[in-house]
Amino acid sequence: MQLKRYTIASFIFIILTGIATYSITKETVSFDLLGGHFPNFPVAFWVVVPVALMYFMSLLHMLFHTLIGSLKLRKLERDNEKMLASLADTLLGVSGRNSTYKSEAYKLMGKVIDNSLLMPYEVLREVGDEKIDEALRLLRDVKAKKKVDLKKFTLSQTASISIENNLNRLERGELAADEVLSRIDTYGEIVAKRAYESYIKTASVGSVLKYKHLFSVTSLCQFLERINSSNNGVEMSSEELFSLLQGLKLTSKDYIDISVAMSKNMIPEQRIRLLEMLSETNDDAMEGYLYTLYDLQMIDTANEILTNTSKDDYLIFKAYRDLKRANKHYDIALFLRS
Repeated sequence: MQLKRYTIASFIFIILTGIATYSITKETVSFDLLGGHFPNFPVAFWVVVPVALMYFMSLLHMLFHTLIGSLKLRKLERDNEKMLASLADTLLGVSGRNSTYKSEAYKLMGKVIDNSLLMPYEVLREVGDEKIDEALRLLRDVKAKKKVDLKKFTLSQTASISIENNLNRLERGELAADEVLSRIDTYGEIVAKRAYESYIKTASVGSVLKYKHLFSVTSLCQFLERINSSNNGVEMSSEELFSLLQGLKLTSKDYIDISVAMSKNMIPEQRIRLLEMLSETNDDAMEGYLYTLYDLQMIDTANEILTNTSKDDYLIFKAYRDLKRANKHYDIALFLRS
């Protein structure tokens, strides 16, 4: 539109210039320039020619910059399309994104977005882009634990939205623990650990130990509660349990938690023996052993152990010991378990 106006204005100016010059003088002129002979034409013609040449040169100049601007605009449009697609993937938790942008502004934003996860506020329902709006709807549905179909999104099972949806499917019983555990590489460790928590409630010892690398403190405690239980009970010797627990990374609090779990059905002698064996090879297990002794009223044994420890070690147990000596009787669990 601007070029059209410029062209019309230029032609009007050229015509008016020619008319004005011709009205002033009707003489003709010829001349030689740069070795060339220019024929005899009216002066008005020779005035109009350079003006017309200036118009065409300026037109070419504007067309060139318009083309450059169009190419830059197209580059920005392509970058914008990539950015919107990346934003949709970011909302869905797709990892490993590495979009290539041409413009410097998008390169900066793209680098941040490709290495981020977005958690939109609940009030953000739509933004006007189809892909992003669909991603927002999917996020709301999965968060609400609705049944959704992720196939059309071609998401990997390790995308955060896929993980949450698979956890929902496990909860609804649509996804079997056996299936997840047989395809851990596909479903990922988070889903596998959740599936394992339900799997260990009924699986045999051999089947449970097959996936022992998935043990969490929660699932471990659930399994230990089955020792000698009348409901889906299992049997393991102290040596077998020692070997299992020794191979896991457990904190002092974890050892207390597993002692509580073992107290449900395990005979006291086995529980004491197991925690004693663990405390002999791992200092972190000592708190679990002391808890077990006090819980089973093995007061003298626990006090004797505390007597042979450094002044600043196991202060909670020493405080409990002092309360017992002062005839203040409390459940040891009140001091150690939140």
